[in-house]
Amino acid sequence: MREQMDIGRRGLLTGSFLTREGRDSIERRQKPLGPPPPWHHEVMEACGSCEQECVASCPQGIIRIHPDDHALAGRPCLDFSATGCTICGDCAKACPSIESYSRESARIGDLEVARETCLAWNDVFCMSCIGKCDARALIMDERRRPVLDDSLCTGCGMCIHACPVNALAIRFD
Repeated sequence: MREQMDIGRRGLLTGSFLTREGRDSIERRQKPLGPPPPWHHEVMEACGSCEQECVASCPQGIIRIHPDDHALAGRPCLDFSATGCTICGDCAKACPSIESYSRESARIGDLEVARETCLAWNDVFCMSCIGKCDARALIMDERRRPVLDDSLCTGCGMCIHACPVNALAIRFD
């Protein structure tokens, strides 16, 4: 396994913290680029030490690897910029560290709707995200604004790329 470098200390010693751009750059290299693939939450410590078969196995092509200069270098994450995760299980089958998985138990994260930027929450008619949710976790309220049913949402990200103003994000821990 790779040694994790203390990027914060390095930034302090090189003076990167003295500028806003330097602080932002260091923060970006420490923050995950996206949630881990489904079923990978339990094996993330082992990620990065394998051949990363999960990337090639993903039919949607949304699994990316954190770059070498990132604090999570070598670990997989999901990129919802083109589409979402169908929770097909191919990444779990390809992963040598995952022994068993259940499609029913797959949960990537929690959807967050930024009401301040969401068109529908700002009185502009928009239903871009509603039709993309196969789980039917996004519904319209009486004022035609998207409301999330947390009990149905898997965090698959299908709705994220459909949003014209990037008002949707997946929160994961």
